[in-house]
Amino acid sequence: MEARDEDPTAMDETSRITAIVTGGASGIGAAVARRIVAAGGRVGLLDLNEEGTRALAAELGEDACAAVGDVLDEEGLARSADLVEAKIGPANALVCCAGIPQVPRPIEEWPTAEFRRIVDSHLTGTYASCRVVGSRIAARGRGGAVVTISSVVGVHPGPVLAYGPAKAAVASLTQILAVHWASKGVRVNAVAPGWTDTPFLRPKERKGERDFTPILAATPMHRLMQPREIAETIHFLLSPAASAITGALVPCDGGVLAGAGWFPFGGFGAG
Repeated sequence: MEARDEDPTAMDETSRITAIVTGGASGIGAAVARRIVAAGGRVGLLDLNEEGTRALAAELGEDACAAVGDVLDEEGLARSADLVEAKIGPANALVCCAGIPQVPRPIEEWPTAEFRRIVDSHLTGTYASCRVVGSRIAARGRGGAVVTISSVVGVHPGPVLAYGPAKAAVASLTQILAVHWASKGVRVNAVAPGWTDTPFLRPKERKGERDFTPILAATPMHRLMQPREIAETIHFLLSPAASAITGALVPCDGGVLAGAGWFPFGGFGAG
């Protein structure tokens, strides 16, 4: 009889995804929550937006619950995780979507405190979420998955002095944790969304408006990504179908990263 290899990184095929999603009230986080529940999983939403978080949890029904909190507050994160797990069971997945947008400004006009605020929002918040929630998933020894959110500007920098470096650091942190928790069967991957049609693209500093012409010109598919498309990629990485994938940075960007080198040759129609 042929021996069958056991995959130590795969979650039990019969288990349901039970995830805590930070930044779950809107945008990509909300799309992830909807995808998980639609596939038969359970989700705990963690967000500072109390009204939005509770409204989405009510929409998703008994397989979802809301926890209002700040990813930079580790004690609060732990209390929120306790609350979520008391309602939907032990988490076997974490998705780190929390973060605030940055409007480009030159370094001469941008205080260090503002730099720190953006970096903390994305990098420190991801670290704290992984430390509090990811660590308890790993400690159970039953496998699991973590997905962090990087960005195309974390790979090819743009004029966002804090957001780009923070997202590059998130990708690095993801690889470190993937190796650190590999022996526990916890897979850790990052998704790098391209320009995605969420409120994040239209922050209050832009008064909710934006000219997408240059963005579309830099995207080979010539359209914005939709939150559900990013959510599909994240759901795959959480699932047993991705049992051999850990430490990866997965672009979901309409070809932005692949197309970056085409402009010196005349654009996407060259050749």
